[in-house]
Amino acid sequence: MTSFLFRGLCIAVLMGMAGVSWPKTSSAAETKLTLVYPFPDFLVYTKNCKNLAKKINATGKGVVQIEVLPFNSIKMFQQPPAVSKGRVDLVCTPAAFYARAIPENEAISTASSSPMQARAAGGVAIIDGLHQKHFNMKYLGWTTGGGKFRIYMKNAPKFSAAGLPDFSGVKMRDNPIYGAFLRALKASTHNLPSSAVYGALEKGVVDASPWATIGIKGLKWDKFLRHAIEPDFYQTDIGWAMNLAKWNGLSAKAKGILQSALINQEKINNVQGLDLSAKERVTLIKEGMKFHSVPNSKAYLKMAVDSAYNRVAGRLKKSGRDSSHLSKLRAAYQQ
Repeated sequence: MTSFLFRGLCIAVLMGMAGVSWPKTSSAAETKLTLVYPFPDFLVYTKNCKNLAKKINATGKGVVQIEVLPFNSIKMFQQPPAVSKGRVDLVCTPAAFYARAIPENEAISTASSSPMQARAAGGVAIIDGLHQKHFNMKYLGWTTGGGKFRIYMKNAPKFSAAGLPDFSGVKMRDNPIYGAFLRALKASTHNLPSSAVYGALEKGVVDASPWATIGIKGLKWDKFLRHAIEPDFYQTDIGWAMNLAKWNGLSAKAKGILQSALINQEKINNVQGLDLSAKERVTLIKEGMKFHSVPNSKAYLKMAVDSAYNRVAGRLKKSGRDSSHLSKLRAAYQQ
């Protein structure tokens, strides 16, 4: 009898429990992503990368979070291939650093358009499609525009009869962003990462280098380089790219958080770049740097862009790839 009553009680309790609303467990776990970047932590470009990661983490709690890996955990020119292969998820880096894989990236590096103009004109969509087709990446955006580049020198520049810089006898530091332009100007170049330039200047290995209109003071290269050539050319283009498989595996909500954060930051950092460039120029002049104008500035700027697009066309031809989209890219990024 007791056993019968106990069984009945258990059945009643279970039937009552069936109507109870129990807490639901989350069906989607938070996605963790890793990010690498190429430049030292004190430069504004790295600060912008890290600040954007913080914003995404604040907005994406419970959905998507980014772990920023330490500086030099992967060497700068190895970072884009590492993302392409899935060793790391995201990279915040200049497009020119992997332009051998995607030659059209030079459209970004040589841009006169703002990031917002390039996006509105369809340039970012073309670049993204090329990333997905040729390098297993999703191109999210160009988050550090506004700044430009100029050539800094230890000694005052000389100019040719054609009104262009004469770099004969100058030991010029090079990198993938402006290499084609320097060669068009017939400069003798030494390819060095930014981390090696201070020592190279100190030892006399190089005595000139292009660099952005922001950051030469932070690098302390202005201790050696006391002359600058204007007009400024190209545009800083730190952008974000992501492993394509990782991107495709994200939820729609996570994709929205990342993409909207990137687009919003394009506007913020472009204004910042313009402002910081103007302020740094004033400071350099106050501290004694001499600025020299290229007599034939129109030819100088045209050579800067033409040399890069000629390199793009040559690389595409060598790899057997179509180049019919170059005119659209140039129109989008040269406004």
